[in-house]
Amino acid sequence: MRRIVIFSYTEPGGQLNHRIARRLAEGGDVALSYLYGRDFTSTAAALESEWRCTSAFVFIGAVGIAVRHIAPFLQDKLQDPAVLVIDEAGQFAIPVLSGHVGGGVALAREVARFLGAQAVVTTATDVRERFAVDVFAADNHLRLPDSAAVREVSAAVLQDRKIVLRTQIPLEGEAFPGVTAARATAGNDGAARAAADVAVEYGDGRTACVLAHRSYIVGVGCKKGKSGEELYTFLAHTCEQNGVALHRIAAVASIDGKREERGIWELARRLGASYEVFSAEELSKVEGKVNGSAFVERTVGVDNVCERSALCLAGRWAAARGKGGESGGASECDGGGREEGGAYRLAVEKQAQDGMTLALARFEPSVYRWRAL
Repeated sequence: MRRIVIFSYTEPGGQLNHRIARRLAEGGDVALSYLYGRDFTSTAAALESEWRCTSAFVFIGAVGIAVRHIAPFLQDKLQDPAVLVIDEAGQFAIPVLSGHVGGGVALAREVARFLGAQAVVTTATDVRERFAVDVFAADNHLRLPDSAAVREVSAAVLQDRKIVLRTQIPLEGEAFPGVTAARATAGNDGAARAAADVAVEYGDGRTACVLAHRSYIVGVGCKKGKSGEELYTFLAHTCEQNGVALHRIAAVASIDGKREERGIWELARRLGASYEVFSAEELSKVEGKVNGSAFVERTVGVDNVCERSALCLAGRWAAARGKGGESGGASECDGGGREEGGAYRLAVEKQAQDGMTLALARFEPSVYRWRAL
């Protein structure tokens, strides 16, 4: 699920804005139409308000206008949201920021398909259909150490240098030219790493970088209006108490009544994590013991949100990877277990503080995939 803000400045642009927002919402995203003069009068002020809680921004208009507006907010390619520009006639969809980690290229291609437009993709690895370490990392819940590592590995790939991915987890699917997989063992791993981490090596055996597996999903329940800062502080304390590194968190999960909760979106963006929600019916099908509450059940229709949602998402990941992408859905997940695609369990039970609840599920993959399912 993505939170996508769409800016338009003219009447034709507004019509296209609504069309795009409807299609994205039908696909499960939170899509917000911002029409100039009705919803905002200052792009800078709107960006200031939305930057920390939005997955992607779509500008309908000129590329130059978008670039000038986003420039003051840019931080790092591993942290910035995706930015897409679409012309007023809906002919071209151009990803201009965070094309890989932020999903800008994928969004451009998706929007282009339903508009009948042309996606204008300029990233070299995409143009040449070569291995992109940042795409591989995002698809497999792996964390890149920094943007410099992305540049160095991409440069090596484009220079046709050999790349080896060394991991204890097998890789499935069609490999990319010049990139191979090798089994990591205690003798050749070169460092103490988690079993699911991936070392990216050059052909001469030198390590380019290590992709840390993001093994945790945080389930969240909260009162309306809780800020991202409150949630982050609570989560950081919980992780410290339980020996969980924040950079190992891959996703945030909750109930669908929290689909548009800004504080949770801010938390997910700050963690660089995805955000998914489930219906009360889906959550109620999670089997196994949870720390239930009669009050919560009366309020939202299920006795526990944080533990159930974390386990639901972990179960979905395991089912999807084990069935070639045909997820069994949230109704198939249970209170922890193993499927063909991986094992999962509740790692940190429900924690409560000031109208917030958190729980952490741990997911261990049995396979990685060269390309997205």
